[in-house]
Amino acid sequence: MEKQRLWDETWLLFADMMANRHSKCASKSVACVIVKDEKPISIGLNGTPSGHTNCNEIYMKRTDGFYKRAEAMTESELDLLDEQVRLVHEGTLYLKCTDPYDHHNWSKQHEIHAEINAIGKLAADSTNAFGATAYVTHSPCHACSLALIASRVSRVVYAVGYEHGDGLELMRESGIEVLHMPLEKMSKNAL
Repeated sequence: MEKQRLWDETWLLFADMMANRHSKCASKSVACVIVKDEKPISIGLNGTPSGHTNCNEIYMKRTDGFYKRAEAMTESELDLLDEQVRLVHEGTLYLKCTDPYDHHNWSKQHEIHAEINAIGKLAADSTNAFGATAYVTHSPCHACSLALIASRVSRVVYAVGYEHGDGLELMRESGIEVLHMPLEKMSKNAL
């Protein structure tokens, strides 16, 4: 059991590192690493399909909300700005979003969740996830939980909950072992 816990910790930390280094989402960095027989067989990140504009090329998240590149804003969005809150970052002008759901709505239309990306890569390689473990930085949403059930993974290990709802109970009802492992308490070498 100790050996499995150490592998779970290793792969979840790897997923977290991949998310932090390679996700192109301005809001959340999410990764899913699917491991079978102690080997990674697929890695998925949240983001747009290859060749499409990435979220972080349009949006920037700050403590006071989201900012959008000025050239990406429509005239109607610009007209709604009573007091234009401007921010210049690396030579690019950003304006504060007036709609708090602007980024979320854009993301739902353009981005693929990490779990779907990982499963899609398996399908493209004609590989299956039967009996594998999915290590995910955030608990899978309902749709991703359905995809993980359909891919026949046997375990899901996640670090933090997803605030827009998840499918943890659905996966448990389907016989998938679900394990919550918060990252901040994991590493014995943590500072």
